Amino acid sequence: MKYFALLPEALVVALAIGVMMAARLAWLPAGSRRYLPQVTALIVLVALGVELWAGATVGSYFGGALLQDRFALFAKAAVLLTAAVAVATTDWTAEDSVPLGLAMPLLAAFGVMVAASAADLLGLWAGLELAGAAGVLMVALRRPDLALRLLVAGGIASALVLVGLAFVYATTGNPNLAGIRAVVGNEAPALPLAIPVLLLMGGLAVRAGLAPFHVAGLQVGLGASPLGAGLVFGLSAVAAATVGIKLTAALVPIPDVYAPYVQVVSALAMVGGGAAALAVHSPRPRLAYLAVSQLGWVAAGVSTHFRSGIGGSLFLLGAFAVAATCGPALLGRAEGGEPAIHGLGTLRPVRAAGLALAMLSLAGAPPLAGFFGELAVAASLAQSGNFVLLGLGLLGSVLSVAAVLGTLRVLYIQSPLEESRRGATAALPAVTALSTAGAVAFCIVIAGYGIFGNPIMGLADQGAEALGLR
Repeated sequence: MKYFALLPEALVVALAIGVMMAARLAWLPAGSRRYLPQVTALIVLVALGVELWAGATVGSYFGGALLQDRFALFAKAAVLLTAAVAVATTDWTAEDSVPLGLAMPLLAAFGVMVAASAADLLGLWAGLELAGAAGVLMVALRRPDLALRLLVAGGIASALVLVGLAFVYATTGNPNLAGIRAVVGNEAPALPLAIPVLLLMGGLAVRAGLAPFHVAGLQVGLGASPLGAGLVFGLSAVAAATVGIKLTAALVPIPDVYAPYVQVVSALAMVGGGAAALAVHSPRPRLAYLAVSQLGWVAAGVSTHFRSGIGGSLFLLGAFAVAATCGPALLGRAEGGEPAIHGLGTLRPVRAAGLALAMLSLAGAPPLAGFFGELAVAASLAQSGNFVLLGLGLLGSVLSVAAVLGTLRVLYIQSPLEESRRGATAALPAVTALSTAGAVAFCIVIAGYGIFGNPIMGLADQGAEALGLR
């Protein structure tokens, strides 16, 4: 029974392999393959239920290589919920391959789960690379040229991360996160450790798409399929943020080696993302910049090096994962400029409501999930006395909300255009029973995350405490 807590990972991996094999099974009736998204979403929900039940049992596995604690429980539950909702909300007529398109978010989710449970540097790197590789493969289904660009950017990020991890291991003499924390707690901050940590954080920033390293990921996401964009903007960034939070917890006794860098990057992301979202008008770029801005809030909470700040970042990361991953999927084939969503609130009211809530949550508008997450981080910034970063974050949120109001005007006030005037790249998302149910489920999750923010925030705080933070 001890290993029952690892059943969610086994279900996700087995499901991903089974979905990929379904495309090659000649005996499988072609008509039955159209039910793969429904079956996939259902099995992921089962894995989520098992995680919430069995994952509450704290323990270590495989000689301490994997840990099941409150941090892992929160992160894995959040990513499983994100994967299930993303599969359900996706307009599969806009995707290039249903079997592979179903498998990639599962593999990306598994990568985040590995990183969340990892107790050493190798596990963190493996989870990060798996999530990134799933994003590359998803993009390659439609745009191999953009996938190659993402692969190159990911290679640079991997090189920075590996060099940083190697130097941290060489400096501390310990690959285990708990061991690293024990060693650095007895040492003063020094340049030999500050430089590799800078490289390490830089690689994670590239992976996450944090400003000013978001350009490559942004261009790739704009040309990918809707779900491919969700993996680039959402799950890949969540994997990098998960690794960053766990590494920060290991290095928290010496915050001087990472806090100033994280503060600068978070300020650029919060303000730059909000300003860019206000400047653009197309819905998908605006979604991407809103995600960049909110990810800056996640980094700001990490920079406080306190349990309350990192707990707030973890809470916000859960809201970010759902909104950033599912937002492009809700947008579907409406990938053009503003004409693509003219009057979408009238023509596709459920999907328009989901898209509006995703943008509002990413902008930090009350009373949605993103607002309460940013509020928790803001309280920690004020408690730590970092009022400059707090002011910049509030400025970024104001710009983001102003940008979303422009999108809401187009969604609900502009008159719908005739299909012939929308253009070849601005087709409306298809309406199916699954996508409609998925959009409804997304709205419930985003609203419920805010309504039940207090108990969820309590679990996130327990997750931060599990990392050894005070």
